[in-house]
Amino acid sequence: MVSVTETKEIIGRLKEALGVKSDGQLANYLGIFRQNIGAARKRGDVPPGWIYKVAELTGCSMDWLCFGHGSKIRTEYTTAGLHHGGQLASAQSPYERQVGSKPGSIRESQHDEDISGFGAAVEMLAKIYGSEDKLLISTISANIRAFCDAIDRKQSEQRSTQELANLKKRLIRIEKKRQRAKPVEKKASKDNR
Repeated sequence: MVSVTETKEIIGRLKEALGVKSDGQLANYLGIFRQNIGAARKRGDVPPGWIYKVAELTGCSMDWLCFGHGSKIRTEYTTAGLHHGGQLASAQSPYERQVGSKPGSIRESQHDEDISGFGAAVEMLAKIYGSEDKLLISTISANIRAFCDAIDRKQSEQRSTQELANLKKRLIRIEKKRQRAKPVEKKASKDNR
């Protein structure tokens, strides 16, 4: 866990790398809800998967994304010498589905169609869990937990809203009964005089 200030700086670098300004735009690239970014900022904890994904999508150095040190563009060391990677994710990347197998611009990747459906989601999860990559698995687990928590909160709010509506209806019925009973009480008090 890092400080809130460091978290804000990391999130700022993620936005800078992607060329976006808002949390909503960043969330769109990460495939998460905007609220997840605010929650990470409050916790002082940026999930490593976000950093990894932005590094893969942009070619930025993970050191620069995490700490703001070193070269912004990823440098690859090969037997042929130094090579500045700085390219979008390849087909071998775990994010290949988002950016396609042909390198292109980040803007193009934003418009690719998402794979939808329960079966596709199960296949993607099986692939991730089958990779035994602890970083990806923990990131996915955290996001799934966040989605489940959001669903639970929404269902709880819906139940509370329904209970409140039922309570209001009961209060209206009680008030109507009370209003009907008032004329009878007034008439009874006049007769006693």
